Amino acid sequence: MQKAQMNLIVIVTAVIIYGGLLALLGEIDIRQMAFIGVAFATLALIPVLLINLSAKKFAGEVSEVNSQLSASKNELAEVKSRFAEVTTLDELTGCSNKRHFEDLLIQHAAMSERGTYKFTVAVAQVDQFSEIIDRQGLGRGNQVLQLFSRIVKAALREVDVIARLDTDKFGLVLSGCSEEDALVIINRIGQLISQIQVNDKDDLKITASGGITSYHGTEQPQDLIEHAEEALQFAIEQGRDRVAAYNYVEPVVA
Repeated sequence: MQKAQMNLIVIVTAVIIYGGLLALLGEIDIRQMAFIGVAFATLALIPVLLINLSAKKFAGEVSEVNSQLSASKNELAEVKSRFAEVTTLDELTGCSNKRHFEDLLIQHAAMSERGTYKFTVAVAQVDQFSEIIDRQGLGRGNQVLQLFSRIVKAALREVDVIARLDTDKFGLVLSGCSEEDALVIINRIGQLISQIQVNDKDDLKITASGGITSYHGTEQPQDLIEHAEEALQFAIEQGRDRVAAYNYVEPVVA
């Protein structure tokens, strides 16, 4: 019940009792009526004040509880956000991790199967990663991977995805791209990667190789990754610093 309603009930009750008392007393003078009126007004005022104080205190407690609930919700949202980042992102590079990458491939495949949407998967790696580790250690190698991932992110569109699949191997989902479009994108990334300097005094040139494959409607996420890795391996065997496409063959229907 609201505070105003409670106050009204108290006042109306006091007036009714006052009127009933006057009727019982019969004829009394004005001073007696005034005295009784003041007494009833005072008696009615006390519960009204108590109601108002209680209502104010209750409102303050409710406000405090709401503030605590709001703070708890914010903390929970922050925890969920951090948990989502931990479970979907690679700690070193900030790219998606392999598990999240596979989940994204499932989503892209589902979109493709519902309409005319197409996408291409690429797997790329830093060709000289092992040499960097041998010459300057893992710390410097990790710095190169971080720089590599930043360059690739900058070269991609917002609809594209990059994920770290292995130590020096990265997977890409190129949304709406054919293999021809993907070749242009990966070659552009390769040109940017070649500008990385391991050390001002070091003549080691950084290059990247890549393998690509388009989704044809039959592959599972792991199939797409394996096909792109096979194409990557072919590019490496051909001398590195190049991109190769997977030779897809339609499965034979029995």
